[in-house]
Amino acid sequence: MKINKRSAATAAAVMVAPLAAVLAPAPPAAAHGWITSPPSRQDQCATGTVSGCGQVAYEPQSVEAPKGARTCSGGSGFTVLDNDNAGWKATDIGSSAAFTWRNTAAHRTLNWQYYVDGQLHQTISGNASQPPSTVSHTLTGLPAGRHKILSVWNIYDTANAFYACVDVNVGGTGGGGGPTTPPPTGDCTTAWSASAVYTGGATVSHAGHNWTARWWTQGEEPGTAGQWGVWQDKGAC
Repeated sequence: MKINKRSAATAAAVMVAPLAAVLAPAPPAAAHGWITSPPSRQDQCATGTVSGCGQVAYEPQSVEAPKGARTCSGGSGFTVLDNDNAGWKATDIGSSAAFTWRNTAAHRTLNWQYYVDGQLHQTISGNASQPPSTVSHTLTGLPAGRHKILSVWNIYDTANAFYACVDVNVGGTGGGGGPTTPPPTGDCTTAWSASAVYTGGATVSHAGHNWTARWWTQGEEPGTAGQWGVWQDKGAC
């Protein structure tokens, strides 16, 4: 029996296609990290505080670019973050304030750098270790007035970093911002438990900060939902 060459080729292609689909590598997950408190520019996009942000509203954790940039986008495609006239809300803070990163991928960390209006203000070592899902850094000696604070999360074992800009007003009214962050008290309350039930007004400590519940909650980790989440940051302890 003669086999038509075209039919044989078609049959082979049909057999190979499913195998190729199985073997094809999956696209990389866009999951890394961004600052949620005080709300960074990409966090304001994600929560709808500022509109017209484009794709970064759906992936605030993905502002990744090569190390060494000094812009809010880091040179990535999310250039809306570099526009100082996009209506960003400044958060009222004190001269000592906590900045919280929410990390959706635990990259080994070289360091975190914080720039105030383009000038390096503070560097926190990452010790080449993997950070937890939330990391808080307390900046001290912040100058009074409205400022743009750029935070850069430098990854230890790649050439890239993650970028987040936070608009703040130190010691004054910043236009829609949250309450001033209290200085460290040195007195941490009972540690937060994922299995415990908390009602409005309950206080816990987590990641070096005290937190107060705004309403009933269970299993919601403090510091992961941004400024408007169930837990209100009461400052470092």
